[in-house]
Amino acid sequence: MPGVTTNAKEMVKNKCHVRYFHPNWKAHPYYANLDSSNKTPSLRERLAQVSPATELPSANLSAVTRLPESPWQCQPYQKCSEHPPPTKVTRPNTTKPLPSQAAAAARTFSPPSANQGFKYLYVPVQRRIPIIQLRNRIRRLYINNSHVLNIHYPDRHLVTLIIHNDYEPELRSQLNKFAITVRDEYDSLDSANLRDPAWSKWSYQDKVDYAFGTFAGRLIRAIRRIRAPVQRAVARFFIEKGFFGIETFPEIFHPN
Repeated sequence: MPGVTTNAKEMVKNKCHVRYFHPNWKAHPYYANLDSSNKTPSLRERLAQVSPATELPSANLSAVTRLPESPWQCQPYQKCSEHPPPTKVTRPNTTKPLPSQAAAAARTFSPPSANQGFKYLYVPVQRRIPIIQLRNRIRRLYINNSHVLNIHYPDRHLVTLIIHNDYEPELRSQLNKFAITVRDEYDSLDSANLRDPAWSKWSYQDKVDYAFGTFAGRLIRAIRRIRAPVQRAVARFFIEKGFFGIETFPEIFHPN
């Protein structure tokens, strides 16, 4: 509006008001100087001010000292494939067999034992634990688990170890080192070991027959858990003792 008289400094402080109240605000001397001072040079003007790059002298490659050649470096006109491949050095197998492995190998060339057969060894226990834990504890007694063919529980606080007759002296000696007493007086066929009160009314013969059947059934299950190389010999031994017939194990003696 032409009739408005406003101080020029106050108009500059508020640019929006200057534009609104003064129609010719661009012609004001302050803004003319402000636009010329804030004008930035263009990219072409900046590049024109940069001095041209100085040229670097060319390198004299002939003056470079070469490193000495390696004896493994390929010579001119020589293929690397002509060098023979490095020979692979194989170390001899120096692993020594375990004493148990050496003893098993030696038994192959020994005559049959005069003490052929298998037997039960009864050892007391505090409580029943899984068989795998029981074998781990037997191993801690430095007893070779491979000689203990089967382990099962025939009665309370008692465990049975089925072993070969030849291993009995060594096993007893190892158990004695830890003050473990073998229960030689225990008899699985004794009817007195039937502890169920319901059996008290049975006759003596019925108790004996039941004890025999219980022992035979437990023995059959134990033989079926023995590993194959020894299973046939253990089964034949107890068949000859009259605990059961050969028809009990058709999968062993008549597999076809």
